[in-house]
Amino acid sequence: MKNSNQHSLDFGDIAPKLEKINVKKGLLITFEGGEGVGKSTQANNLYQQLEKYGVDSIITQEPGGSLLGNSIRKWIKSSGNISPLSETLLFEAARSQIMTEIIMPALKQNKVVIVDRFIDSTISYQGFGHGLDIEVINKLNKIATKNITPDLTILLDIDPEIALSRVSNQTDLFTEEKNIKKRVDSENQRRFEQSPLEFHKKVREGYLSTSKNEKRWYVINANQKSDDISKLILDITKKLLIKNGVSEIRLED
Repeated sequence: MKNSNQHSLDFGDIAPKLEKINVKKGLLITFEGGEGVGKSTQANNLYQQLEKYGVDSIITQEPGGSLLGNSIRKWIKSSGNISPLSETLLFEAARSQIMTEIIMPALKQNKVVIVDRFIDSTISYQGFGHGLDIEVINKLNKIATKNITPDLTILLDIDPEIALSRVSNQTDLFTEEKNIKKRVDSENQRRFEQSPLEFHKKVREGYLSTSKNEKRWYVINANQKSDDISKLILDITKKLLIKNGVSEIRLED
């Protein structure tokens, strides 16, 4: 039977060891980063650990998490010709739906909500990556989220060349010709990661630039062992939970 707390991502049944508890107020934790950094894995690891502690939590993703969002996700991935503005508006529509349908109700129930990608993906990809006006994106984000911002944003940061090589399962993904790095895999081997390396560098620049502006960010070097990354994420999350009424004893392994 599917765990009722799992909405858009199905990781199977996870039996908590303790009776569920809630934080004093709902907490929104988001995972950000470029392609191949391991966001989904780390978001899932955190969710499973919180379930182990008995902290009432849900996990979801963008764009997705709802029927509308999943439809938009599939359409964007299959579309080969879409303008940055159109893409942004579709993402914001999906975001508005997941906020209304999943995130806001869970926050009102004092749950911890873990989201794989959120507002900062749009700023970094469509803003820094595609050159769309950041102020326009910020306004759209505020409308779609009803001004709700994350309590903690975990940025997994890594050199795009390393990350894209991971995604493509190809060590020598780039070749250099006349000081210009080009991908050696054919276009039909690529998915959403098909954009040029320069695009992914701009996305990374966007994340690093944005993360300097607010205290909610926690930047982690993603070029290290997955278990070490998980521990760093868990440690910072524990501090947030304790500040919001969860007993330190409850969070002992």
